This record gives sequence, structure tokens and C-alpha cells, in this order.
Amino acid sequence: MIEAEDHIRAGTIFRGLLIHSLLGQGEMGAAYLASHPVLRTPMVIKIFKGINKKHVFKEAHLAARVRSPFVVEPVDAGLEQGFAFVTQRYVDGIDLDELGECCRHLGWSLPIGLLARMMAEVARGLHAVHQVGVIHRDVKPANLFLRGDGQCCVGDFGVAVDPVRDASSTAATGTPLFMAPEQWRQAAVGRSTDLYALGATAHLLATGAPPFMARGPLSLACAHTEIPYARPPGGSPEAAYFFAVVERALQKDPADRYPSAEAMAAALDTVAERPLAVRPTPEGARFGDLAVALEAGDLAQARCDVIVNAANWAMVMRQGVSASLREAAGASVEIEALKSAPVPMGGVIWTSPGALEARWLAHAVSALEGAVCAQRCTLRALLGAEAREARSVAFPALGTGVGQVPMNLAAHLMLEAVRTFAALRPRHVRQIRVVLYDAAALALWREVLEAMA
Repeated sequence: MIEAEDHIRAGTIFRGLLIHSLLGQGEMGAAYLASHPVLRTPMVIKIFKGINKKHVFKEAHLAARVRSPFVVEPVDAGLEQGFAFVTQRYVDGIDLDELGECCRHLGWSLPIGLLARMMAEVARGLHAVHQVGVIHRDVKPANLFLRGDGQCCVGDFGVAVDPVRDASSTAATGTPLFMAPEQWRQAAVGRSTDLYALGATAHLLATGAPPFMARGPLSLACAHTEIPYARPPGGSPEAAYFFAVVERALQKDPADRYPSAEAMAAALDTVAERPLAVRPTPEGARFGDLAVALEAGDLAQARCDVIVNAANWAMVMRQGVSASLREAAGASVEIEALKSAPVPMGGVIWTSPGALEARWLAHAVSALEGAVCAQRCTLRALLGAEAREARSVAFPALGTGVGQVPMNLAAHLMLEAVRTFAALRPRHVRQIRVVLYDAAALALWREVLEAMA
């Protein structure tokens, strides 16, 4: 029996789903990665403790109204074993807060065309939310998600509201850096409230800093309610246009903002770039400036800056790819990796390479019994390689061993994530090698890659 005050342990069955690992926790509860044992699809279960269950179910039923590819929808909610819970589909990728932090650490600016496309997709998700009478009220990078396929979506409806039905909709609710003037004044919120927050998010992701800075809440309230937005100088016509869109979204008077999220998306479409083209080569393909090569061979013999290990949460290197790498690298790499165990699904741990002809070994926990995090792992491994100024990265087919992921699915997920990474225009990583264990696997990967071109 699960006790309400304890964490749910890995291996526990909850509401018919197998719990794999804790994703995160806070004052309201915790989120867990799980999978459906029959459908073998990954899920996220949010468990809430010590709060009003009516509030939890309000979040679920408001989000459930929406049907959009740009919105993370719940699939179940209720009471189970003393817990109020909400279940939603897992987004295999990273949130925009993590992406923004990576960019700041790397000294990057996101390409304006790519950022415009991402924000347009978020705006279309918000339009779908607004069309069913819901206001999100907490649009910010941490609640927006970049899927491995490059598409962005809106999630976390924890403070969403139907202003027609809820008298508490004027309460000062949201995240201060992104709150609209009407939220600070505890006035009525509407569709344009979310557009203001999206404008603040777009500015932060484009520049690395919020549009308004202040030392305390009163100063921040003053900045959002009284100080006009100062548009940064555009380094190009596209950037100047992008910040003009942001400027309109950040108007103090809601009537001066865009009339709808779809109108804002259409404005962003003007400078949004198309998804990156895939150009076939004899070795594999080029994704922008990235060369992707497919080969059959022994990953442990690869010569490159980074070798990616198909790891398990316990960091024990005794099966499959891990065992091969341990044999070639020496036991020291396993001993070093074990210091970080247990590692949650989707996590990537970095160690020295031992005797491998590489500079780093990245241990990626990508799959377990149907819960697949291959795109999150691929993105995190590549961003980590970029942070280390690596030029070349060698991957196995993540999750296809003990993780039981079909080879075609692994190829599809990982290559999509590589294309998404390439669209970020990395400065250092230039070559990605996928080292497969036999000719049959190589043929399947080539089929998937050719279908992307």
C-alpha cells in the first residue's frame, strides 16, 4: 500500500501504469515518469499531496477541453490510494527553460527564424486554449516544451482559469517575471494576458534576460505596469521585425496587444524559418552544418570526442553496449558512473572515457520497458557535447537492447532530435556517427534517414 506521505517507488504499479522514476518535485507534489505496460507508451503522472483536490481536478478538466498538437493534454485524473493525480502524455524533449539555460551557458543566441517558429507554435497552442474559454495565466519557458521533432507545445495548466465561471480569476496569480499589468493590478484577465507573457518569454529566449528587471516585487510590479518596453536594437531586419512583434505583445493596455493568439502567430510566421532540410550523402546525410554518418561496427572502437553509452538507471555496465564499452574502457568508467546512480529516465551523466579513444563518455538513460526518452537523451547529449566544445559524437541505437525499443522507432526518434539540434546552429559539433551492431540495423536506419530527405 502506498502511503500518502512517501514517494512512490520505482517499480510500483499506480493506476495501471508502471512507475519508472521521479521527474521532479515541489511543494504541491511530485511528477513521475511511467509507462503503460500493454501499449508501451510513456506517461507522466503528477501526484498532489496536502492541497485542495478540487483545484487539482480543475486543472485537469480545463486542459482536457483542448484539442491541439501544440498543447499537452491530460489523459486521466482522479483519486487513487489516497492521492489526487493527473496523468498526461510524456513530451520527449526538453522544456524551454532548460534550452534557455543551455544557450546562456554556451553564450548562444537562438536563431531568430527558429525562435519565431517556436513562438508561433506556442501561440497556436494558446489560441486553441483560448477558443475553449480557458486562460493559461502562467506562460513561461518552464511550461513550454520543445519536442525532439522540433515542435513546441504548451503544458502545465496548474493556475489556468475559465474567467466566465471562476470568480477568483482576478487574483494575482502567475510568475512575476512574465505577469501582465492586469495580473499585477488584480484586474480581469483575458486572452491578451497570455500574449503578454508569451511576449516576455520570447524576449527572454532571444536575449537571455527578461524584458523588465527589478530588485524586488514592488519594483517589478512598477516596471510591468508603468515602464514602456524598450525594444533591443535588431541586428538584422528579421530581428527588428521579431522584436516589433514582441513590443506589441508587451503593451500595457490589453487592447493594444494582438487581438488573438492566432494573429500573433501569423505575425511571427513572417520571419519563421522552415524545418531544416535533410540532404543525403553517401555516408548518411547533412542536417544543416552537421554531417550524420551511419556505419556498422563496434562503438567501443570509435575515435571521436564523445561516445554515448546506452545506460541504465543504475549505471551498471554489464549488458549490451554498456558491457562492450566497459570492457574496452576499463572498470574505472563504471565506478565513476555509479557515483551518480540512480539516474532518472532521460538523464545524461558525463564521465571520463577510460581507455576509449575519446575525450568524454556520456551515459544516456533512454528507455526501459516501453518508456522511451530517446529524444530527450539525444538532445541533452548533443547540448552537453557542444558545451564541451566537442567536434564529433558517436551514438549507438539508444534503447534497442534491454530497453526493448524497435530499431525503426529508435532511428526515427534519434534522427528527428539530431535535426532539431542542428536547427540550433551549434558552433562546435560538426559530425555525428551512429554506430550500429550489424548490417540489418544499418539498413533500417538508412530507410528511415532516406524517408526524411
